[in-house]
Amino acid sequence: MQLLQLHYFLTVAKTQHMSQAALVLNISQSSLSKTIARLEDELGVSLFDRKGKKIFLNSYGIFFAKEAERALRILEEAHESLQEMAGIEEDRVSISVMSSTILPSVFKSFYERRPNVRIYQSILPDAVAKERLISGEIELSVSNTPITGPDIEWLPILKERLDLIVPKNHRLAQFDEIDLLEAKNERFIGYKSGVESMSIYEQCCLNVGFKPNIVFEGTEMSIVLQLVNEGQGISFYPQYSFLGNQLTNTKIIRLKNNDCFQMVGFAWIKRRKYSYVAKQFRHHMIQSFTDINNKNQRTITS
Repeated sequence: MQLLQLHYFLTVAKTQHMSQAALVLNISQSSLSKTIARLEDELGVSLFDRKGKKIFLNSYGIFFAKEAERALRILEEAHESLQEMAGIEEDRVSISVMSSTILPSVFKSFYERRPNVRIYQSILPDAVAKERLISGEIELSVSNTPITGPDIEWLPILKERLDLIVPKNHRLAQFDEIDLLEAKNERFIGYKSGVESMSIYEQCCLNVGFKPNIVFEGTEMSIVLQLVNEGQGISFYPQYSFLGNQLTNTKIIRLKNNDCFQMVGFAWIKRRKYSYVAKQFRHHMIQSFTDINNKNQRTITS
């Protein structure tokens, strides 16, 4: 039995979805399926019940997942103890992120495991983040638009809902939920990361049948939302934006349109040799966002 098998098994156990787990692990689904099958052969029991394309941990799988987590935790603690005995300080990790209420708790849970790691966090335009990924100044970038290139791996993880945000005295502020088409003739304050040919916001409007009247388009989300707060127009509001409580003169309205969302993903250099801590940090970030996305999907379907 190999540690890699345990790692792959626990990822499938958490997602309970083979293709989603393959995305998180950055391997092919067929390779993952073969690894799980070999593990089950070695153990002599099936760990999952399979119903069509869906998989569920059975009683053997639930027991083995708890024991596997315990074993890996012991090995992780042994590794940290060895580093402490040898006087080895933990590495630093550099990351570019978008503004999000998710990040503090994700960072906190990583620090609980590795309190000596120093995280350098910045909020960069996508074009700058791409340059710094290539140069090696940052190890990971989190963004709501794809960062792509010949040597860059881009993994979309989290589906983030987009709401509408309007001034409190706006005619739409009387509603808690609307169809985006009802905002057809409004003044839009747009946001664009700087690399895509068309912003996600503009695409949302085109999807429902109109081209938005964009009177201002910026690359800094806080400025865009502050203009809405000052009554200069309306805009889209990402589900996990941390700025909502500061916008005292606005109202957030839920959109009925299911295709109004943005995908949050991770970018890193494919063939670069990253430190052990950097790889652990990337896995932690991806797994944390995957867990949030899965929780959201369960909430929607329940």
